[in-house]
Amino acid sequence: MSKCAVMAYKKILVFVIPVLLIVSMTGCKTARANGSNKDYKDDYSSLIQPVEMKLVLGYSEEAPSKDNLIISELNKLANADINIEWTPMVSYNDKFNVLMASNEHPDVILVPDVKNAVFVDGIIAGMFWELTSYLQEYPELSQIKPLLLKNASVEGKLYIIPRERALKRKMVVYRSDWAKEAGLDAPDTIDGIYNMAKAFAYGDYDRNMQNDTIGFALGTVNNEIDCIDALVVAFGGFNRWGIKDGKVIPAFMTEEYLETLNWLRKMFDEGLISPDFAITKTTQIVPDFVDKEKTGLWLSYKLPNRSDPVLVAKQREDPSITREDVFEFAFLKGPGGKERIAAETGISGGFAFSKRAVKDESRLRELLSIFDVIQSREGQILINNGVPNVHFELVENKYAKAVDPAVFNKEVSPIGQLGTGGGKAYIIADDEITVRLDNARRTFDESGMISDITAPLTSTSYSSNSMNLLRIISEAQFNYIMGKINENGWRKALEDWMSAGGASAIEEFTQAYNKENK
Repeated sequence: MSKCAVMAYKKILVFVIPVLLIVSMTGCKTARANGSNKDYKDDYSSLIQPVEMKLVLGYSEEAPSKDNLIISELNKLANADINIEWTPMVSYNDKFNVLMASNEHPDVILVPDVKNAVFVDGIIAGMFWELTSYLQEYPELSQIKPLLLKNASVEGKLYIIPRERALKRKMVVYRSDWAKEAGLDAPDTIDGIYNMAKAFAYGDYDRNMQNDTIGFALGTVNNEIDCIDALVVAFGGFNRWGIKDGKVIPAFMTEEYLETLNWLRKMFDEGLISPDFAITKTTQIVPDFVDKEKTGLWLSYKLPNRSDPVLVAKQREDPSITREDVFEFAFLKGPGGKERIAAETGISGGFAFSKRAVKDESRLRELLSIFDVIQSREGQILINNGVPNVHFELVENKYAKAVDPAVFNKEVSPIGQLGTGGGKAYIIADDEITVRLDNARRTFDESGMISDITAPLTSTSYSSNSMNLLRIISEAQFNYIMGKINENGWRKALEDWMSAGGASAIEEFTQAYNKENK
């Protein structure tokens, strides 16, 4: 090649290479905006400016450090620059209300409850992006289960990316060693609970020679009996709300609910339930009753952990004892003998995108691309399990075990608040019963999962007056079980509930149901 030709060739390269780089980078940005993250991640990640995303999350024990390894790895995976403001979980609702009232929003807001009145007001005011059509553009987000999208919607429209959680959670937990000694099977029916409660209350399985055992421990949350809907559903009733004679009505207006109250009243009269159940918080049951061997039967969302004092004491006597030798679980069956579960909504709030921070569709699509990576199996394993061999190890290729529980709780657990993909991550387990419980929760007949029919519906009358309406029913609920009022008194409470705004709630929920099911 001549010297002149070489010079000409160099001039062409000087012109062409920058153009190619610009075209390549533009193409990458377009791919990101359209939700196709695979190509840019594999081929062009070094050329794209990381997308900044600001959000607020809650933590339970200790806020993660700014150089948290999980977030660093997630930034690499999603080509992002994620900036999280951490706030204590116990005060997150207050933080959410402050955010909603402010003119300064982060890009993404974690909404604790899609039915939160402040959030619904924000939707009406046009504060958030509607996501219904956008999610279909993304390979991972488009695979979110239809039921979850339905339950996360407001007036049939989607404004959050839901955080998927188990549908099947409420269960009966009991002392398996006591049950074995009493010759009793798992309490997976209403009669099974009663028989075990009676055996435990009248027996002396804690060997203290005193008649001081509570047969069936009840706890309260938000001033109502926790998990009572699990019992009502096992009696054949609704899960909080259902449809009857063309109207959406609350479960407590049905005969199955009254049958449940009569059953509990009988147990109270027989001394199988604590006389102080109405002022016993759910959080007190394990430390104040189970761990002191004052009860061996209760309703819960979880098992006592491996550091439970009762289990530790048993293992001190016999190191071969496992958790399932002391504690077990059962899911309730209905009148027909098949599992009948009060299903959860399957979501725990979700992530909304503020129009005050996210000004246009291009910016929205960039953020959705990050969540598409978060929603992937790779993203969910990173967020929920951590980095392999640093935070967890696989056991038999079926569950994960924390390498160092203290490090896991500090570095991984808080980041789980970003988890959106439900069962895509490995279950974190350290014994066989945890794996068995996880499998049981993932195994169910959909016909036996009884959903709250109002989960995707809204009622202004109900949301604005829910605490007062709940107080009327919970007070009557407690008083009826304890024998302070009779059936006429219960019926009077239902009338009071209707006149206090319940009738309007029924009308509005029914209208919303009919509109959605045209």
